[in-house]
Amino acid sequence: MRIPRLPLILVTVLAVLLGVGWLGDSIAASRVERNISAQVEDVARLEVSPSVYVGGVPYLLALFTGEIPSVEVTALDVDVAGLGMVNATTRVKQVTVTPEQVRSGDIEGAPAELMSRTIGLDGVSFGHLLDMTDLDIANPYDISPAGGSVTEAQLTGTPPGFEDPVSVVVSLRLVGEMFHMEPVTLVDAPTGREDDVRAAFTYSLDTRRLPLAGRASSVVLGGGSIYFEAQRHNVRVRVVDLSPVEVTRP
Repeated sequence: MRIPRLPLILVTVLAVLLGVGWLGDSIAASRVERNISAQVEDVARLEVSPSVYVGGVPYLLALFTGEIPSVEVTALDVDVAGLGMVNATTRVKQVTVTPEQVRSGDIEGAPAELMSRTIGLDGVSFGHLLDMTDLDIANPYDISPAGGSVTEAQLTGTPPGFEDPVSVVVSLRLVGEMFHMEPVTLVDAPTGREDDVRAAFTYSLDTRRLPLAGRASSVVLGGGSIYFEAQRHNVRVRVVDLSPVEVTRP
């Protein structure tokens, strides 16, 4: 059966136009992501460029809506004083922008409904706080991790003064600006040294010491790391706030 030429031509032209539009949109979004990445890398003096994702499908729809749905900046293995290497992700949502800002990615000063930053501490960085060089962090239960002001984790490590690793289930709790960790169950501990183990795995931290630009509002366990998150509403975007480390401008 012969297919009419006109419908086939129209379908082909439409497919080409959609392909060109998708390619152009991807190029525009990639250019903006590279620009934001370079800005953050420069202001924070990072050794590795952070990865950046701008939301919106298509991205250039923001030219008409005046809003970028989300901007996400992720920096891995950032050296933070007092913590060691951490992973950090900053998300900005519902960013009100001008057409020029959509094209350039220079969103400095743009209003946003929500800004959140998440800091991940793995066994090395969290072990640094506890003075344990072999700390392992795991989920004590075979379920998906839960977030909020309270969660639990199973920690295994060798505390100072111990020859072998011990294992403890601890509670991770936020009270105001303070983070508190306390043993819940001693899974594997030497007989007669239970009190020493409890003391080694008891810890408190003012979360304002973390590079969160505010106190932590959530703590969650996932992928062998402990994540702290802080949120701020109705803010104006600053490049320094997208950085995973605290930056002081001259």
